Amino acid sequence: MFSIIYEPVHGIIYKNSKKEKRVMRHLEIHKFCDATLNRVLEGLKSYINDVKYGYIQRDLNKYEVEYLKLFAEEIEVRLKYRNQMRRWEMYVNRRPLGPRRERPE
Repeated sequence: MFSIIYEPVHGIIYKNSKKEKRVMRHLEIHKFCDATLNRVLEGLKSYINDVKYGYIQRDLNKYEVEYLKLFAEEIEVRLKYRNQMRRWEMYVNRRPLGPRRERPE
């Protein structure tokens, strides 16, 4: 499901909502929307747990699995930051934040 690319930069290959393969580079995480980041994060966590508990055969070495864990942590940090900024904007502008619209799957 996920692949790691090494050259020219580090990143992962994921499938978008149209089932097309796309590259998410580590330095470009900030460019992706929350729905995409949530979908990729959910897939990464599922894959890491499956490998951890032996449900699937690990075709990645331990360094690559560690990289996927770090990538998942980076996505979590980015989502947490965006959520904090939304709350800050709500506080500064003194208006309620409407319901978040998410991309249908």
